[in-house]
Amino acid sequence: MNIQIFKKISLNGRVSFSISCLENTLQYLDYDVNEWRIILEYLWDFTSIKYIDDWSGVISEIIPENLLEFKLYEEHDFEYLDEENFEFLSKLYQNLDKKIEFVMTSIYYIGTSHAYTKIVDYGQDSLDELEILINYLIENHIPLPDVNPFKLFSIGENNGWGNAFVGSKLSKIL
Repeated sequence: MNIQIFKKISLNGRVSFSISCLENTLQYLDYDVNEWRIILEYLWDFTSIKYIDDWSGVISEIIPENLLEFKLYEEHDFEYLDEENFEFLSKLYQNLDKKIEFVMTSIYYIGTSHAYTKIVDYGQDSLDELEILINYLIENHIPLPDVNPFKLFSIGENNGWGNAFVGSKLSKIL
């Protein structure tokens, strides 16, 4: 896939595409997608958030590498994650395929690539992160989502971030 296609797609559209990549990865690896609903709900919130801090705070707490640092909920002062969800995710992440962890971390990087800045030109930082994700999926033979639904989200809207929308409507799982 040619990354140039994404030059006209807003950050909201790029993050949405990357979340769809996670959904494809879960299905490709034959995970029970219903167990991943909570994570997908958190991720899809990106497209309708008012403040990036809220989304990035939640996502940084649920990224497998970060969450699995702690054996017990009390070992960390979680700001967004409650104990019940911590326990659930800790169990879910046991024996997790590294491909899922890579994709989740990539979504976080793409989503925060322009935090606290105006997106200049085509938003090269998020394009670079998205290209890394796309190449990783191709190398691992994971099918990419169809880019066409994401072309509706113009880089010309809302300073490159794109207009807010309910992203979960693009989900194949939720």
